[in-house]
Amino acid sequence: MNRAATLLWNGVRLPIAGVLLLLEPVVGLVCGLGLVLGVFASILFEISAAGPKFPFVEVLCISLSFGVILFLYYGLLSLFVED
Repeated sequence: MNRAATLLWNGVRLPIAGVLLLLEPVVGLVCGLGLVLGVFASILFEISAAGPKFPFVEVLCISLSFGVILFLYYGLLSLFVED
């Protein structure tokens, strides 16, 4: 039974790990740019006082959520990719 469970787990794990590894550069780039540029833009707009009321906290939270998404993505990747 243990051998069958291992084969079943590998049959499920390997295709998911392959897709996650293929998407890793894209996810890393998009989330990294969203995090860095979002924080930079929100601070820049808050300092410049471009509009009457800039939603600084909301934009900063959205930007920081890109970092959380990237952290969760790497956690999910570590579940399916075993050394």
